[in-house]
Amino acid sequence: MIAGHPRSCHDGTAAYLRCYPYDTWQMASHVRALEKHANRIGLSAPYVFLDNGVSSRSPQPQLQRLLARATESRIRTVLIPGRWVFSLDIRTADSVTDFLREFGTDVVELPHNPRNAPQRLPGSPIPDRVCGALG
Repeated sequence: MIAGHPRSCHDGTAAYLRCYPYDTWQMASHVRALEKHANRIGLSAPYVFLDNGVSSRSPQPQLQRLLARATESRIRTVLIPGRWVFSLDIRTADSVTDFLREFGTDVVELPHNPRNAPQRLPGSPIPDRVCGALG
């Protein structure tokens, strides 16, 4: 993960993550997945904007910084694990995505690969309907 001032975004690549409640691991597995995907598609390691412990219903200071940089044409690509990082409300998440695209910023979601998703072990005491509700 690249840390530093957002002006240091190499080739204009950024990533945005939001977690609620606070994640003591700083969403490290998500950061690694975004870095690997950036490398796969020929981008440099992204500068990570992380709103840790911030609800999508509250002000998101790192998202605001990201949006400000995009309006200044400093961010060309934003990598996200899914639009849910912007908001759990699909209309709000779509409006953030549309805003970024209006300023020429590509929004790239991690590809969904169900073959790599964790599988329920046979005999597991957790029913499938509960596992699905957790996601």
